[in-house]
Amino acid sequence: VGLSCMSFQYHAMLPLAKMAKESGAATVFGGYHPTLNYDEIADSEEGRLADYVVRGEGEGTFRELIQAIDDGRDLAEVKGLSYWKGDKMVHNPPRPVLDVSEIELPNRDSRLITKGFQSFGMAIDSVETSRGCTNGCKFCSIQQMYGLSFRRYPFERILDDIRDAEAHGAKSIFFPDDNMTLDVKRMERLCDAIVEAGLDHLKYKVQASARGIGSSRRLVEKMAKAGFDGVFLGIENTSKENLKFLGKGKMSDNADKAVEYMHDNDIIVSAGLIGGNPEDDAEDLWSNFKLARKLKVDIPIFYISTPYPKTEMRAELKEMGLISCDDYRYYDGLHANLNTKHLTAEMVQYITWEMNARYYDLAWFRYTKIKRLYPKWFLKETLRLVPFYAKRKLGLLLRLKTPRDYFKEDLERGELCKGVADV
Repeated sequence: VGLSCMSFQYHAMLPLAKMAKESGAATVFGGYHPTLNYDEIADSEEGRLADYVVRGEGEGTFRELIQAIDDGRDLAEVKGLSYWKGDKMVHNPPRPVLDVSEIELPNRDSRLITKGFQSFGMAIDSVETSRGCTNGCKFCSIQQMYGLSFRRYPFERILDDIRDAEAHGAKSIFFPDDNMTLDVKRMERLCDAIVEAGLDHLKYKVQASARGIGSSRRLVEKMAKAGFDGVFLGIENTSKENLKFLGKGKMSDNADKAVEYMHDNDIIVSAGLIGGNPEDDAEDLWSNFKLARKLKVDIPIFYISTPYPKTEMRAELKEMGLISCDDYRYYDGLHANLNTKHLTAEMVQYITWEMNARYYDLAWFRYTKIKRLYPKWFLKETLRLVPFYAKRKLGLLLRLKTPRDYFKEDLERGELCKGVADV
């Protein structure tokens, strides 16, 4: 049984591994967290729940592991594999990154869960067009997974994958590439290929860099023509000092242009802004909020700096003595796991919760494109949420609750993007 996880999912994965082993199955751990923390897993009490650990990309290593077991071959031949030999876990040499052109299409017929994945009420599936990123962001784990590489799938393979996803019911496609706009000219050609293949009737979503999107109005126009109607931008921060700490270049000009181009082409703008950095005070956190409001971002995500395992940022934060929590269950980008030089982790958490509460107000309601592009979904969600927020507002008016009370409730439930603005 293969189990893949990111850091915040690791502890939830362990009971599944225990169930698999109790049923007599061998267990294989993979994904970002096991790749980065294979040595920690080997030395931990729960390490024996993993019979094998696949480090890095799984397609080649997992296949060779199964073949080696079936053929009775020595597991030492399988690159990228860690496995138990007596009471010690042996770590084979790493596997070179794959030639993505050799990766076959996913077998969607083998899925056990076939419904429930939606975006704005439309069935959505994912299609990969590239892997890796050559940027050196200090907070990112990608370079630990793939190195500083950028590998491109052939266009025909991408188009076949889109067709297959549609044949399995998808009306919308999400491109989960690490940095799809790293090669802007290629992205333009892919948009042209989607149109030429007659696949522009689908709705496409992508995560992209502000630098890539902001570098070319023509790119965004081609994206809109191809059917792109939603882009997640990594704007990250407004402060030059914070951008330097995060390992980012100059961002604000790129962000302004990127958002302008998307607004002009009727594309929903989602943006990630990272607060809780070492030099941040309350004003710095709220500056991210003000930037999102100024740019009229449709869906801002106010992330909190997270010291992910084996990243350069974690090493720096550890040296500064700012890490306040080593429990990976909270390493999801939404929980505060470190203090700044001016704020406690709890203060960072509360201010971020408050920003989420205050953003979705009448001003946002007037300018967001979501209500026009997805009117039925927007109306349904509005009607669903109105009673919840009305009840919270009433609680504040009658002084039955304080914002801090609601904050504690949401924190306990892990629902950190709800909130309620004070009255």
